[in-house]
Amino acid sequence: GVQTCALPILAMEQRAWAPAATLYLSGGGLGARADAWPEALDWLAALPGGIALASLASHDTTQARSLQALLATRGKRAEVLAGSGDEPVSAATVFLCGGDATLLAADLNRAAKIRRWLDDPAKCIVADSASAMALGTRAASCTCGGHAIRVVDGLDLLGGLSVLAHAAGGDDPRLAALGAGPLLALPVRAAV
Repeated sequence: GVQTCALPILAMEQRAWAPAATLYLSGGGLGARADAWPEALDWLAALPGGIALASLASHDTTQARSLQALLATRGKRAEVLAGSGDEPVSAATVFLCGGDATLLAADLNRAAKIRRWLDDPAKCIVADSASAMALGTRAASCTCGGHAIRVVDGLDLLGGLSVLAHAAGGDDPRLAALGAGPLLALPVRAAV
């Protein structure tokens, strides 16, 4: 069945590998503008330790830079990782920005980096929008705006789960494109 924003990560199908890091999946909306999701920005700013913002699902750092500025207004310093080679050396939290899940899912170097971060029990990983989708078994191209999507194999780091960000609820017709298996519909401004 399709879950809408209430699927506990621990209830996922058990596989040989499971993340050691704390993992949050967001349906989107973080960093777009100050009033887009203020509660989530407050939560992110209150997390202990430094924050690194990574645009691995995009070639553009606009969301990361916007989020950096919004966090600064809340007194939180965040580092924007400039390229795919950057590592969040001192950051306790890594925020994976949105973009195109199919780009992230197809890049083995970026996938290896995410797996390394997920293997670190001291890290908190927040995967927003396209990054959340890329972590699943199947990954969809940009889903904001409700248009048709293109689906590829995802990174399969969520125990068989596929995620649809920017979902219009559990009956979003685009969920069918993700195929069989456990599905999670994550609307904008929702997270698990």
